[in-house]
Amino acid sequence: MENTINYLRQVFGTAFKTEYSKFCNALPMYMTERYQFHFIKLSNDKQSYVLVKSIKKQDINMNQLKKQMKQIYSYSDSLPIFVFESLRLSQRNVLIRNQIPFIQPDNQIYIPNVMINLSEKEILQKEYAEEFSIAAQVTYIYLLLNNIKETNAPRLAAEIPYSKITFNRALAELVSRELLYTVGNATRKIYKTIDREDFWKKGKKFLFNPVEKVFYANYKLDNRGLLISGETALSRLRTSLNEASIGFYASSSEKIKNMDKECFINKYDIVSEHYLVIEQFKYNPSFLSTSHYIDIISLYAQLKDSDDERIQIALEELLEELL
Repeated sequence: MENTINYLRQVFGTAFKTEYSKFCNALPMYMTERYQFHFIKLSNDKQSYVLVKSIKKQDINMNQLKKQMKQIYSYSDSLPIFVFESLRLSQRNVLIRNQIPFIQPDNQIYIPNVMINLSEKEILQKEYAEEFSIAAQVTYIYLLLNNIKETNAPRLAAEIPYSKITFNRALAELVSRELLYTVGNATRKIYKTIDREDFWKKGKKFLFNPVEKVFYANYKLDNRGLLISGETALSRLRTSLNEASIGFYASSSEKIKNMDKECFINKYDIVSEHYLVIEQFKYNPSFLSTSHYIDIISLYAQLKDSDDERIQIALEELLEELL
């Protein structure tokens, strides 16, 4: 039940209140032996509600559920909302047709008397900003670069050192943004990508510039293990763009912490064009790279807002080859 309470707090925020279970003592023993109860209130709603979760596996029997609703309401004066950990789409549709309030945590909330029918997509769309979260951007880029048609959190966690929980959240965000769709039930859920061209066109508008901080260094800095990034990467990958004398490199925050700080210089002390720019990424760029360069999508995210027409042309040429 705690998972359901936390889920409702995330969805409704301060509009969600829990009530002291004063009615539980009034419920007959056969009910308390079969169900867990938790009384709640929603702001601006005079009706009291009670979450009802079966201790054993709950059968989706409409007549039985309706009978239980009447009995619970008669004892508690609170409208029952059934909690199901796992429901098939067909079962959810039957519950809705019969106007039986239910919650499937992290998936759907249906409370007909207050006109609430929130799917996971609608809930998540309220939460996400205009840009990807960090984990969602990494997941999006990884799926796009490798042309992966279907995946799940365990598969991704085996390839990239993020937790399964982190990937579950990232995948849910991509579903919310209509870049992925799901098949299967909760225990065997598979995430599938939409058409690759649409995946790119729809997803690129959510990409954020991965550069978090910029450091400047002289050529004495050991740049082994750093990935070539920015205009340096673009010029070397596209011969039509002249390479600048400045070298751009991408790094994780952890690697920068271990660099020789004596090689770093203040940008206001720079007197020549011969220096290195070390870009600290919000995510480890090596997670997505298979070469000495940052991945092409991260490169695009870096430079997509550049006013230099030559850079925009070079980016278009590079992406056309990939996609």
